Amino acid sequence: MRHHHRFPVFNYGLKLFFARLKWALPSLLSLAVLPLPAPAATLGVGVAGGLGGRIGNVPGDMECAPYCIAETSDGSLLSLFALPDEGYRFDGWEGACAGTLGPLCTLRPGGDTRLAARFAKNQASQASAKALLLLHGEGAKNTVWNEFAKQRFNDRCPVIYGGVVLGDDAYDPQNKAYCYRIAFGYYDLLQHGEAAAKGLPPSLGDPEKPGRVPVRQLAYEVRAAVLGILGRHPKLSLTLVGQGRAALAAQSFMQADTAERKRIVGLLVLREPRDGGENHRAARRPKNVSLLKLQAGPEQVAKISAALAQLAPSRRMPR
Repeated sequence: MRHHHRFPVFNYGLKLFFARLKWALPSLLSLAVLPLPAPAATLGVGVAGGLGGRIGNVPGDMECAPYCIAETSDGSLLSLFALPDEGYRFDGWEGACAGTLGPLCTLRPGGDTRLAARFAKNQASQASAKALLLLHGEGAKNTVWNEFAKQRFNDRCPVIYGGVVLGDDAYDPQNKAYCYRIAFGYYDLLQHGEAAAKGLPPSLGDPEKPGRVPVRQLAYEVRAAVLGILGRHPKLSLTLVGQGRAALAAQSFMQADTAERKRIVGLLVLREPRDGGENHRAARRPKNVSLLKLQAGPEQVAKISAALAQLAPSRRMPR
C-alpha cells in the first residue's frame, strides 16, 4: 500500500510565491523593456604644444586648454571649435579631427576618442580692417551674390566653407572693405556622408523647409566663417548681410558672448524669414550691433549699398 505524504506548509509557501509572482510580473516586464542609458564615451581634448588657443564645444559650456577629459554619450553628435588666442591663428587638427581643414570639427565620439588643435603665431597684418560677410538663403547658393561681387568687388569675393576661406582676398578700395561669402552646407554634407556610410539614400528634402538644418547649426557655420576671416584680419570690424534663415543664424550667433562675436558691428537683414518658432527664438535684437531690415534681394546692389551706408555711418561701415 502506497502512502501519500502531504506537506501543507510547503504547499502553502509555493502558492504564496506564485501569487506574488503574478502581481510582480508586469512590473518586471516593464523594467525589461525600459531603454538602457546610452554608454558613455571618453573624449580627450587638447592643444598641441599647450600654447596658442583653446577648444570650445557647442553650445559653449566648455573651453579647454591645454588638456581636459570629458564624458559624452557614445555616438552623439558633437561640434568643436578651435579658438586662437590673441596673436595666434588656427593651424590644423590632430587625432580624431585630423583631415578637417577649418576651425569647426564635428564628430561622433565612441569609446576613447582623442584629438588636439594646433595653433601658430599669426603673421597676418595687425592693421584695422573692415569686411562684409554675405550669407545666402538656405535654399539658394552663394552664387546669388555674384552681381553684388561683380559691381562692388570686381567680380571677386571668396567663399568660406566650414571656416575655410577658399581663395585670395577681395578688396573694395573705394569703401576700404573686404568681401567674403559663406557657402552653407557643412551639416548637410555630414548627414549625407553618414547616410552613405550606412548604405542609406541621402534625404534631400526641401532646403527651404524649416528644420532641415536647424538654425543653431547654421549659426555654428557663421561662427566658423568669422573665425576664418579673423585668421586673415585679426583687427576686424565685420558687417553681416543675411538672407532668409541665414539672417536668423546670424542673430543666433550674435547672442553668444564670445570674442569673435564682438567683432560684429552691423547686421543687414534682407527680407523677413518665415520660420515660426525659430524666428521667435533666434530673432532677438543683438546687443551692441547696428541692425537694419530691408525688403530686397541680393541682386539689388544699389539698394543694399544704400542700406549699408545708412546702417552705421558713425562706425564708418563699408558702404
